[in-house]
Amino acid sequence: MPTAVETTTQIQDKLFEGLKVSQRAVLEGVRSWAEAVELLASRLPELAFSEPMKPSQYFEVGVGFTERVIASQREFASKLFEAAMPATKAPTAATRATPKP
Repeated sequence: MPTAVETTTQIQDKLFEGLKVSQRAVLEGVRSWAEAVELLASRLPELAFSEPMKPSQYFEVGVGFTERVIASQREFASKLFEAAMPATKAPTAATRATPKP
């Protein structure tokens, strides 16, 4: 029968490997996103305006963008917690499945 230290180490090893897999996936996603932005930005025409924006318009545009980013981050965080929920239930299920001596 494995010791508590051995079992804990095995669990930590599995969690660590899962963390590394997740990190690689995020890094690959960021790389893909950055390459897509670079490609898109290289195709944009030079920015020349016939009528510049007023300072208040810059503010409104900036705040609007910030609100969109925050809403997107909130939705992402919510989905991230939902995706992680099975991991929070695993110890409880394992505890119930462990026979008592």
